[in-house]
Amino acid sequence: MVIVKYALREVKKHPGKYLPIYIQIIVSVIILGFLAVTFQKAHLFAEQMEYCTEHRNMYATIDRSDAMTIMNTLSTEESNIPCQELYQYITERANVYIHMINPVIWNGEQVDILQVNQLFCELYQIDVKQGRMFLNEELDGHIEEEKAIPVLVGEKLAKKYPIGTKLTNQALDQSIFEIVGILKDGAFYLNPSTDQEIISLDSSFVVPWIPKDSLNSGYRNINLFHVMQLETDNPEVLKEISLKSKELGLFDLEFISFKEQIEVVEEYYQSVYMRDCAMLMALLLYCIVGSITMLLQYINTHMRYASIHMLCGAVQRDISLQMLVQISTPILIGLVLVLIVFRNIFAMIAGIIFGIILLSIILAIPVFIWNRLQVSQIFKRYD
Repeated sequence: MVIVKYALREVKKHPGKYLPIYIQIIVSVIILGFLAVTFQKAHLFAEQMEYCTEHRNMYATIDRSDAMTIMNTLSTEESNIPCQELYQYITERANVYIHMINPVIWNGEQVDILQVNQLFCELYQIDVKQGRMFLNEELDGHIEEEKAIPVLVGEKLAKKYPIGTKLTNQALDQSIFEIVGILKDGAFYLNPSTDQEIISLDSSFVVPWIPKDSLNSGYRNINLFHVMQLETDNPEVLKEISLKSKELGLFDLEFISFKEQIEVVEEYYQSVYMRDCAMLMALLLYCIVGSITMLLQYINTHMRYASIHMLCGAVQRDISLQMLVQISTPILIGLVLVLIVFRNIFAMIAGIIFGIILLSIILAIPVFIWNRLQVSQIFKRYD
């Protein structure tokens, strides 16, 4: 304990000598943490994209009907029956991934909620880090009138809308919504038919799709068929669906495969991650070289000083412990900052490994010099 106090007092007494190396080490630890987080995100993204691209035979829906025909078809309540029939026809022949945005009014503010079904959640691995996911009956659209509609919020909205918050839709049917879970960081989905970018859910409200006429026009919702994603191994099924839609007097549907679009998205974001990692690695290498250079200078300036103490009765263990305390201080500061900024165990592990390497250098070099040279020789070499 006395050695620790003495080592820290030495740092406090000569801040100009220690501050440059402290800053260099702290910055190195933080950059390494940032690099570790970036690598982890790239790895998780690759895993998620690999899972998504396993669904090779997926198709996006395109409606070739003119706008007037679409509006006339969906504006009448009578069209709800043929729309529901078409929906059931599609679900019997293909896997349907529903994601449709619908506006609601909460506390006088219009908010867009993303309505999804179970297959969509499974495809994009939508899950929560706190609270609960949707129940199976909720994802099937079976929610009793008096019960609140469950809502998952993105992590950026978690503070404003904590779990348990209840909200009333001040438009249409006065539906009650309740926040039941917070999405995992980095949750996303793709809509390659209209966009080649990842659509983040960090600032989104996600609810199970409920075909409720007073809430979202039920099966007549214009977004239901127009953003529907289908998966089928038989392209003939798509032709049958298109013919069925025309037979019911609804839409002129076409289907396009978005396998290539998904691959474009994956390649683009992988290149972005690789570019970021390359820049961080170059910066980290610069910091590490600077840190090692300063460590060598630190050792050079302390060898003569340490030898004087050894002549006065100090032992190698005490001198080594003093150096260990002085260099571990900026490492610990860097690790604390990494924990506060990133809150990521992988970043902490990377920082700890980096710290162990630096401390090993600090311990190994002086011990090697002491074992190789006499104290008198050290005085001459480090004069």
